[in-house]
Amino acid sequence: MKNLLKRYILLGAASLSLFSCTSNFEQMNVDPNKITDEQLEADGQIIAAYFPQLSRSIYYNFDNSNWKWQVQQNLNGDVFSGYMAPPTPFAGNANATHYNLIWNDWPASIAYENIMGPAYEIAKREEDADPRLYAVSLVLKVLGMHRVTDVYGPSPYLGYGSENVSYNSQEEIYTRFFEELSKAIEILGAEGADEPYGGFSGVDDIFQGDFAMWKKLAASLKLRLALRISNVDPTNAKIHAESAISAGVFEAGDNALVTSPIIHPLATIAHSWGDIKMGATMESFLVGYNDPRLAVYFTPVNSELSGIPADTFKGIRSGVDLPDKSGSPYTGYSSINDKFISQTSPITLMTGAEVYFLRAEAALNGWTAGGTTQELYEGGIRESFAFLGAGGVDSYISDMSSVPANYSDPNWALAGADSYDIDATTDVKVAFDQSRAMEQIITQKWIAMFPEGMEAWSELRRTGYPKVFPVKYNKSGGLIDTTKGIRRLGFPSYEAGSNPEGYAKAVELLKKEGQGGEDNGGTPVWWDTKSI
Repeated sequence: MKNLLKRYILLGAASLSLFSCTSNFEQMNVDPNKITDEQLEADGQIIAAYFPQLSRSIYYNFDNSNWKWQVQQNLNGDVFSGYMAPPTPFAGNANATHYNLIWNDWPASIAYENIMGPAYEIAKREEDADPRLYAVSLVLKVLGMHRVTDVYGPSPYLGYGSENVSYNSQEEIYTRFFEELSKAIEILGAEGADEPYGGFSGVDDIFQGDFAMWKKLAASLKLRLALRISNVDPTNAKIHAESAISAGVFEAGDNALVTSPIIHPLATIAHSWGDIKMGATMESFLVGYNDPRLAVYFTPVNSELSGIPADTFKGIRSGVDLPDKSGSPYTGYSSINDKFISQTSPITLMTGAEVYFLRAEAALNGWTAGGTTQELYEGGIRESFAFLGAGGVDSYISDMSSVPANYSDPNWALAGADSYDIDATTDVKVAFDQSRAMEQIITQKWIAMFPEGMEAWSELRRTGYPKVFPVKYNKSGGLIDTTKGIRRLGFPSYEAGSNPEGYAKAVELLKKEGQGGEDNGGTPVWWDTKSI
């Protein structure tokens, strides 16, 4: 891993150098051909220039390539979470949607090059920078890298940039995450920390230089990660969660949105390529609940292509065999609404709605959360409706009868061996029920977080909710249990050959934290103590 990480550092530095000489400095009205690094160091602009790459690489589309995000997230987390499914028979109907894991490399390679690389460069200049810039870089680093360790488990993190870098256990990584977020909160909460910093607003794609909002994001992220470890380390989870809430987390109207010139990759994949559609589990919940957000998120079917009556919403079940894409009825199933996600839409990293649901779960645990479980649960639904501009929230919250719908697919015979139909997995309702509060909180959080599939998949693994449909055809060769679902991605394919010592340590750590499991998709990560 040492050689590999050196390559990532060099690649990250090279791409940053190229980017800094074009987009960033142009935005700041600085001609890089007329100034020196020393001049830039003097006013901190060389540090500020790293931030667009950081913020645009978490939900990756930094270079507008689109396909990289497709294999980083869309054909992994977005599918595993139950949000979406492709109409395309990738790899001859033997791909990750069937638990044949063929897209394992990209979540790591993108993150180490485009997140750890620039964060490392900022950290090297920490003493010469305004401490608030360093604090923001820590928040972005943790926001990006927790996704990586949540995908793989053990990962290189603590010694990045040193000669002794190696794999760390996920427990060690999370301990460092909390230290870094606490440090960021302290810096950003200091007296005068909310004063503007010249030059930063022009390169801050998320809050346009508002450090008070960065502090809120740091605290909100700390709360997210505290709940993530609540099953495996409840004592520290409570401490971190309550300190985060006390520091001040997102409230109504607070959202972390990446607004920049980059294309929203989901728009390209859904609209230009037609490679992703609504998932069957989303259909089951949204149609069954008569959820007003259904028509915000998705479009009705193309009746001519699908053979399904107009004004119907239809998703694709994950892990089914599909006919060739050309002329396939599945290309006419419900797509992402282009009014919800267009090429110019901001990328959503975290919302106030998610934070309400995190606090609702904290309250359910008996922790101090600033409200009751029901108040915060209903607040999360209200915040989601407000964020999306959906109406009818009062009726929705009080609905005591609607339940998820059974799923039926009229086109299964075109490629499958038997029916793709399946009954609903749960009868959980919307109106608050203390006896089923945990399932309700996570189910509604799952609906509200769409389309952030990586986070939704992590929460599905942690809690077992929502109860998604199992894959139709499991092609993992027995490595992944159909009922339990996929628990992680295998380590990047290049590691065993190019870094055998590092890979051996990673597997050893995985076995220790993953209840003895091997390097495959059936082994849980450290915080994953429950089965679906």
